[in-house]
Amino acid sequence: MDQVTAFYDDLSAHYHLLFADWDATLRRQGAMIDGLVAARLGAGRKRVLDATCGIGTQAIGLALQGHEVTGADLSSPAVVRARREAERFSVAAQFSVADLRQLSSRVEGLFAAALSFDNSLPHLLSDDDLAAALREIAAVLEPGGLFLASIRDYDALISERPRATPLRVFDAAAGRRVLFQLWDWEADGNGYQVTQYILRHNSDGIESLAFTSRFRALRRRELERALTAAGFEGLEWIEPSEDGYYQPVIVARHRSSDLEDRP
Repeated sequence: MDQVTAFYDDLSAHYHLLFADWDATLRRQGAMIDGLVAARLGAGRKRVLDATCGIGTQAIGLALQGHEVTGADLSSPAVVRARREAERFSVAAQFSVADLRQLSSRVEGLFAAALSFDNSLPHLLSDDDLAAALREIAAVLEPGGLFLASIRDYDALISERPRATPLRVFDAAAGRRVLFQLWDWEADGNGYQVTQYILRHNSDGIESLAFTSRFRALRRRELERALTAAGFEGLEWIEPSEDGYYQPVIVARHRSSDLEDRP
């Protein structure tokens, strides 16, 4: 995971540049995830863990919805920034450095819901690492608690193997930003390397930023099997056309102890 850590360490200071308006995005995503949780666990304040919080995009958004939020991430600079952003938004979310595969030893207590958004799970390149991470998430959830995650639609992408993402252009007071990714696929199609480019236009010229990491092409059925093996049930996929989020979202419920005790 060293390359993944370095990717987010380097990107943390610039992560907000990936969005037209990061502040508006976190509010919108927080409201969307709050709706998903409320539809399944009922409305009201919940104890929520963002297990791959980055600089706080979803964690702060959920805290603004009134939830008691803990954020964890393997990138120390990202966690430092998440704390600073939480102060700016005047929310009391807590943040700590934690690898998904050792989550239960880094956070305290049990949570009603946990999440891992923005295609974070595909950084776990092996089945063993994915299984370990999902077991750790299950270990910090209350019986019947929810796990929500978003990943790219790899079932479609594997057949297409795109080499790049479309250009995104943002015009702001600080200058124009142009964003795109290059994708270098492995021969078997099971993984790829991503280089995220950010070109910033300002009065001094053009600043070019590039950040590289690897992902596995995690198919839906692979994730479903791993979740079931880790003790989750009631799996459901929510498509972007349904919730407005830019990636498919999977929702799973931690198996309740009363179900485990049934003959």
